[in-house]
Amino acid sequence: MREDVMRHEVISLEDDDDLFKHIPGSVYRCLNDKYFTIINANQEFFDLVGFSREEIAAHFNNRLIDMIHPFERENVVTKMGKSLSDHAKCTCNYRILCKDGCYKWILDSCKAIGNAGEYGTILGIMVETTEIEDTREELELSLDRHRVIMEQTSDILFEWDVKTERILCSSHWEEKFGYEPSIENGDSCNKLAHIHPDDLLKAQKLSREIQEGKPYLTAELRIRDKDENYLWCRVRMSNQFDEKGALIKIIGIIQDIDEEKRMIENLRKCAERDALTGLYNRAETQKQIKTYLEQTPDEYSALFMIDTDNFKLVNDSGGHLFGDAVLSEIAAGMKKIVRKSDIVGRIGGDEFTIFVKNITSAAAAEIKAQQLLDIFHHLFENDKRGFEITCSIGISMYPRDGIDFQSLYSCADQALYEAKNRSKNCFVMYDDTARSKFSGINHSSLGAAIDSDLRAPETVPEDLVNYVFQILYDTNDTDEAIQLLLEIVGKRFDVSRAYIFENTEDGKFCDNTYEWCNEGIVPEKEMLQNMSYDALDSYADLFREDPIFYCRDIYKLSSEAQIALFEQQNIRSTLQCAMMEKNHFVGFIGFDECTGNRLWTKEEVGTLSRISQMLSTFLQKKRALERDQRTVNQLRNILDMQDAYIYVIDQSTFRMFYLNEKTKLLDESAKPGMFCYEAFFGRTTPCVNCPISHEEIEEVYNPKYDVWTKVHVESFQWEEQDAYLISCYDITAYMKK
Repeated sequence: MREDVMRHEVISLEDDDDLFKHIPGSVYRCLNDKYFTIINANQEFFDLVGFSREEIAAHFNNRLIDMIHPFERENVVTKMGKSLSDHAKCTCNYRILCKDGCYKWILDSCKAIGNAGEYGTILGIMVETTEIEDTREELELSLDRHRVIMEQTSDILFEWDVKTERILCSSHWEEKFGYEPSIENGDSCNKLAHIHPDDLLKAQKLSREIQEGKPYLTAELRIRDKDENYLWCRVRMSNQFDEKGALIKIIGIIQDIDEEKRMIENLRKCAERDALTGLYNRAETQKQIKTYLEQTPDEYSALFMIDTDNFKLVNDSGGHLFGDAVLSEIAAGMKKIVRKSDIVGRIGGDEFTIFVKNITSAAAAEIKAQQLLDIFHHLFENDKRGFEITCSIGISMYPRDGIDFQSLYSCADQALYEAKNRSKNCFVMYDDTARSKFSGINHSSLGAAIDSDLRAPETVPEDLVNYVFQILYDTNDTDEAIQLLLEIVGKRFDVSRAYIFENTEDGKFCDNTYEWCNEGIVPEKEMLQNMSYDALDSYADLFREDPIFYCRDIYKLSSEAQIALFEQQNIRSTLQCAMMEKNHFVGFIGFDECTGNRLWTKEEVGTLSRISQMLSTFLQKKRALERDQRTVNQLRNILDMQDAYIYVIDQSTFRMFYLNEKTKLLDESAKPGMFCYEAFFGRTTPCVNCPISHEEIEEVYNPKYDVWTKVHVESFQWEEQDAYLISCYDITAYMKK
């Protein structure tokens, strides 16, 4: 039957009416031709699509394929063609056009059942699945939205199955902490090895209360990362119950608040600490002592008022910055002879207070005072400048001399004034039996304004810093520039040795890569290669808390291995600045003093730190370029070793960036910078059947070389350019068989 006749007549056939009545659903019969031409259908089919028999004939020429959504046609043809050719049942899911202009999702189950002229026939049953597909699509969109949200946040989601005691975490856990969480099998929150020991009780309480039924809880805990650092995190959790009211799951979020906590801690420290010495300031010192005394402790305590003798001479001879450095050393010395529980504060320019808790007696307080005198006396005796610092001390005892801060302060202040009147460089214990002797004594005027806080800051020598930057920025030889700058900086600050150590890639060893030595100082560079950090008692840990390591006297170090290292080089004092790359320690820049102990001022430390940062930045840039060049060379060596014609071209112009050795041997005239179609095919325009634009073309014949190749194209970046990597494998031998 001709198609123009079939178009008007096949749809009116009623041979299948009896059969269709006994089959539920929308039933149709069509030809197994390329159009799936409809022969007949039941009323449910027409109700499904909304078209009448006549409308389907008029609008679609009875072609079912034209009613299927264009995006699904190819897949339907392929799937039905494969299954129906074997007379197997075929199930397809696709959208079909309805009269109202919308598409309905249907599940079509069909099978080839007989012949109709030169074509076979297909019997199909359609069931509408629009609601199911819409739900699935909405679910996928919802999952996509959640995926996007999760990708945009660093928060960690977790789910705790109470029955199995297994906790599952989102992928951000591994990204944040550097290891996979392995938390299961009972008592999860009580045995988390990665929670800070001081926070375990808090975690256990959180676990207990959420299981007892509290609907929502939050806590701040420290969690360990792979580098053994603890990060502050805020944990929020809520519980889920089954229909019987039994707890089944606990879900929650872990947020990184480490930066927030550290910022708050820094602000708190700034509010209560003296900026120069790091001791408590006057207000915080008074507050802490008052708070302690309000508890009316049973044990004895001692209040020490300390005044540095003749400190004005230090400022006059060495300058205010030098004076600040001396005060910092004094503060560090005092902290070494007290406990963490004791209170140490700077209450004036060169005046300090120490409150020692739980001291056994007044005699013990006198021993502590003598230790303080010794600290001052010996603090600078081996210093390069050679000067002596002493102090005067007044002491009052709790509860003998008073039970509140003001009483103790007044008594200690009077005793201090007596010490300064005697001969200085001594201590005086307040004696209530000699009250008449102290009653006429004026106060010592401790707690005067701190001049280092009131002074305008002295400027860093910007000329030197700018000069260093300009040298590094302008140089074409970084090695030569760094060597020159070490000499300039070393002479400017009169150090014995200036140098750079760089870590190996695994961070376990370091090499002395640059060194400058002052006149009379023996070079050490050749002896300081492949140095093991572990053999030096984890030397790298000196930079863990602070990027600057300053040691005025090497014999005050706790590590014998580190002392021995410095002794071998005749070093007495050192100042070293860490080099960091992406928050990882990669080496350090150092300045040594070999002629005596050295006291570095804040100005010197600040300037050398800034210069070290600049040297580190330019040096790391140089090393990164060297690594990139090695990678490029290795890549090119690998490509040259391949048994294929390989070249790299610009994606937009087809201009060649690179040709491997095999390609160069094929055609010595082909060079980087030429167009690939020009070099290999002698064309002035891109090839018509280029495999880049025609992915179906994999085998290419080149008449210029009489070579058949199988072509593989890969998109990638070549020196920050969008490029194609073209790999052509010679298959000439196979094609000519």
